[in-house]
Amino acid sequence: MNKKKGILRNAAEGYFAAFALANIGQIAAVDIISLVLFLMCFQLFLFAERKETESALSADGKKLVKGYSSRNRRVASVILGILFAFFYLAAEHGSLTGALENRLFQMIYLLMTGAGLFFLFYRGCRLLLLYLERRSLRISSIPVSTDSPEPALSLQTKLFLFLLLIACWLPWFLYDFPGVMTPDSLSQYSQAMGLTGYSNHHPFVHTLLIRLFVSLGNAVFHNVYAGIACYTVFQMIAMAVIVVSCISVLIRRRAGKKLCFCFLLFYALVPYNGIFAITMWKDILFSGVLLLFVLCIYRFLPIYREGRPLYQKPLLYLSFLLWGILACLMRSNGLYVVAATAPFLIYAFRKQWKLILPSLLVILGCAVLIKGPVMDSLGVAKPAFSESLSIPAQQIARVVAEGRELTAEQISLIGKTMDYPSIPDYYQPELSDPVKALIQYGHPEYLETHKGEYLKLWVQLGLKYPLDYWNAFVDQTKGYWFPGAPGMLTNEGISPNELGLSWQPVLHGQGVAKIVEIISKLYTIFPLYGLLYSIGAFTWAAVFLFTNCLLNGKKENWILFIPFFAVVLTLCMATPVASDVRYLYSLIFAMPLLIHAGLEVKGKYRRN
Repeated sequence: MNKKKGILRNAAEGYFAAFALANIGQIAAVDIISLVLFLMCFQLFLFAERKETESALSADGKKLVKGYSSRNRRVASVILGILFAFFYLAAEHGSLTGALENRLFQMIYLLMTGAGLFFLFYRGCRLLLLYLERRSLRISSIPVSTDSPEPALSLQTKLFLFLLLIACWLPWFLYDFPGVMTPDSLSQYSQAMGLTGYSNHHPFVHTLLIRLFVSLGNAVFHNVYAGIACYTVFQMIAMAVIVVSCISVLIRRRAGKKLCFCFLLFYALVPYNGIFAITMWKDILFSGVLLLFVLCIYRFLPIYREGRPLYQKPLLYLSFLLWGILACLMRSNGLYVVAATAPFLIYAFRKQWKLILPSLLVILGCAVLIKGPVMDSLGVAKPAFSESLSIPAQQIARVVAEGRELTAEQISLIGKTMDYPSIPDYYQPELSDPVKALIQYGHPEYLETHKGEYLKLWVQLGLKYPLDYWNAFVDQTKGYWFPGAPGMLTNEGISPNELGLSWQPVLHGQGVAKIVEIISKLYTIFPLYGLLYSIGAFTWAAVFLFTNCLLNGKKENWILFIPFFAVVLTLCMATPVASDVRYLYSLIFAMPLLIHAGLEVKGKYRRN
């Protein structure tokens, strides 16, 4: 009887899963493929249940033994299933109602799709967590000799890896010579060269780095493009050194040579890594610095676990302080990322909180001091207040663009900062810059002096039109938490500008351009490879790896995920673009570390 109930349950779940897949793929209900989908889902669920049963059987195979691991795996899979299904429906609900027009039928259609998505994600995560649990038990049972030396990369190997990365990125450098410069890059370049006043809208520290290397190149080569190339070469070297440092740490923590080789291929051959390495953006070095900061935390873990004071490694401790301060300064949300991570760090290293707390106060205090009094004394302008209002501005603009009813007082208040009739024409659901431009070219000073009134307006409209606010938020942020295609990816050469700078490719010609075009479009052709370009896919992977870390891995590694979750959350609070790879490149760049951290199993630590 129980067997029959199990078959019926799996058949029902398989039907909902097939319904969801058919809806997502826009497969007609009369299409024979819908039957194929049902049979595949049904068989997959039966297979998953059989594996669960085999895992729960006692040694004699006569009774089921369901322990804490089984319960925890089931609970974690339910949470992940609900979370991933919710993300999917939130992002794609507009296209998942079929051709139905009746609101009630649309809701039923969405609920059935949501149920199918839940069963797919729940069953898939549960099966994968089961396999990873078995892997963890198998690896942890292998005896490890405490006398075996720590694996380490030799200096020659590190140099080889460094040169390999540079060699793989070099064609992009020669093609985009002297480097990729977008409007943001050109704005920073103008500040660095003294053509415009300094502003911390783009991090001042990064602007100074540009000034240093461009000026050095100009002084040596007496050529503006050679100066820009000097900065580009510096960034390539810095990112290559960071990659080699990461792989070196992973090797020392026994990640495995095959796995590290795959990580190396990712950094070396996936095109956007090479293009970003030569792009004059703050986001690139910020990603490298944040990875170095997290690597310091990772190297602290075995020291803390053995009960040794963290300051026993003075160079590591000073590196932690340095990279923490730079992470705060290299991007506008860096300070918030470190501040949000701080309470979790104090908890993770609670037995040494008397050292960690002052250390974090030093990091945050130095960052606040530099971004405040120091930059004020140097005449560095602060970013416009409206730059931090991407989400609220988009939500209010969405209400206006939808033609909702507003009071004369509300219309007047909005009109005091921007041209009210122009809002519907300027509003773009996935880009806040046009609406912020309306404010900048309107009367931003009024907004600065009447923040309370606008906060009240924002709350009032949100309470009256919550669905518009929700839709505006989803459209503005979904690229970072839903696995879809990137809205913005990479650029080529130097964008058109009024500075007299132009693209100076060393590698050029129709053949080269065609090869670049093909390489750049491969992710739109090949499944699975395309996921490497999906920002949300990396977020989902991080969430799953974090869960596996807590269930089957070294639980102390959970702290390594927190800074990157903080980046995602800060983007959801203030991102200007719904899906731009560079804004979450820090997570993508650190994914090899997070993969190892999420899969690493319990075992004896080695001193580092």
